[in-house]
Amino acid sequence: MPPFLTVKDFIFTLPVQVFFGKNSLKKLPEILPTLGKRCLLIYGRSQAKRVGVYEKLVQSLKTSNVEFQEFSGIKPNPPLSKVKEGIRFVQDFKPDFLIALGGGSVIDTAKALACGYFYSGDPWDFFERKATPEKALPIVAIPTIAGSGSELNDVSVIVNEDLGLKLSIRHPSLLPKYTFIDPSLTYTVPQDLTAYGVMDAFSHCFEFYHFSKHFTESLPFDLAVLFMKRLIHWGKIAFVEPENYDARANIFWISSLALSGVIRSGIGAYRFFLHSLEHPLSGLFDTPHGLNLAILMASYLRLYHRNQRVRKFFSDVFGIEGERDLSKRGLEALLSLYEYFKLPLSLKEIGVRSQDIPALVERACKILFLWKAEEEFTKEDVEKVYALALEGPFG
Repeated sequence: MPPFLTVKDFIFTLPVQVFFGKNSLKKLPEILPTLGKRCLLIYGRSQAKRVGVYEKLVQSLKTSNVEFQEFSGIKPNPPLSKVKEGIRFVQDFKPDFLIALGGGSVIDTAKALACGYFYSGDPWDFFERKATPEKALPIVAIPTIAGSGSELNDVSVIVNEDLGLKLSIRHPSLLPKYTFIDPSLTYTVPQDLTAYGVMDAFSHCFEFYHFSKHFTESLPFDLAVLFMKRLIHWGKIAFVEPENYDARANIFWISSLALSGVIRSGIGAYRFFLHSLEHPLSGLFDTPHGLNLAILMASYLRLYHRNQRVRKFFSDVFGIEGERDLSKRGLEALLSLYEYFKLPLSLKEIGVRSQDIPALVERACKILFLWKAEEEFTKEDVEKVYALALEGPFG
């Protein structure tokens, strides 16, 4: 059993006002005029218009007498080139605030534009820790898919397509000022993206739970376990009943809270090891973030199935009782979940080849260095996880 340690000191601040529910967007005409007279509306390629929220938002802007321009075409794993294009656009238009309408990639892009607006250098400097954002334009987040939690955190993740490198920045100025969450907007999200979003949020909870330096039986860990169990429960329902409001609402709120700071408050130092391995995958192959994390997490759990924390994870989250074959039964439960979600089970299935592994390892080690975690996770650790993930952890 891991040692029981006291809750670590922490500061918790979350100055984001959230409007949650089917009628949340009706508050827009009341909020928008308080932010200024000029707005840049940022969105992706199809989802926002397909669910009808784009038209409602445009009408709210017109009703509020807010002048606006649009910046669209944001795609998953948003590229740095699009960020630079957007910064030039926003510096020319000079809006008072930004609206991010879409998934985590749209919101992350908006955050990069919001701080890049005030910076004369290369925005990639932020991601390589060569510069720190000093301030940012206010952001209104209207997420249309659950999973990333970007609508309630201060993180932005961008891909430098020239380097094949995906990096993140974190700064309090990147927190949205307002977030509007209408779970019914996710009714039309396809099955595969629903599953990837669930696994994205699940991995956030898992990494806080498992990779904290000071494991303790305290509230943050209880929350992580509860969130993971509820994601499994409601995720299965949403997968087969896409218009089940309770399922969509619970998934959305859990995924928002998972990276909001609620879980990490009190756990002390932590490392997102799986994310350091995932970023090279989506950076080089443009594969879905949540899917990559699912494959990597299963591979890690298979490799370290004798680890006491891994065994406790299987017991806490999947309800595996008794010590005999605990990890074996835990891995079987995880496989059952992946099969239910129809997830690919190896990196080979999503286009990764054995000759790609060295490039992935090199980038993952760079990320671990930037995150000051290179002493805790060695190059050998990285290679082992990638090697098993390539063939599949359930083989």
